[in-house]
Amino acid sequence: MATLWQGETPAPGLAYSEDCCQCMSKMCCPCCITRKLWRITGQGIFYRIVPPCSMFTEVRQEYIDFRFLKDMELRTRNTFACCCRTHEFLMYADQKGKSGGDDDEPIVGIEEPHQLLHPEADKVETIVRSAWSNARLVAE
Repeated sequence: MATLWQGETPAPGLAYSEDCCQCMSKMCCPCCITRKLWRITGQGIFYRIVPPCSMFTEVRQEYIDFRFLKDMELRTRNTFACCCRTHEFLMYADQKGKSGGDDDEPIVGIEEPHQLLHPEADKVETIVRSAWSNARLVAE
């Protein structure tokens, strides 16, 4: 399936850093922070969690199927004494396959939202809403 959007978090800049230390780490030693590589297709949202180089853990890849996407929210807020504007896209989805049962059955209850902090979050929201609507039309 063709990629509709792809990006990486944490995004560059002070506005998309948790604090000044993380911002300096991104600039001085980018391999020392955990990164998420996002890819949105017409079927769903893939993200790969890449741990820092000092950690001897595996790269994980997760997938959010549009069939299990329940809600979305775009937030814009000011950070760091109101000098930076941050765009945050939250996606709420039922998690499937973690109950030990059938992989196509969602678990009851919605977990913590998947968070995308990125300057293009408003563009991503438009892409995801469109793809989500198309997926729901096909499912019905």
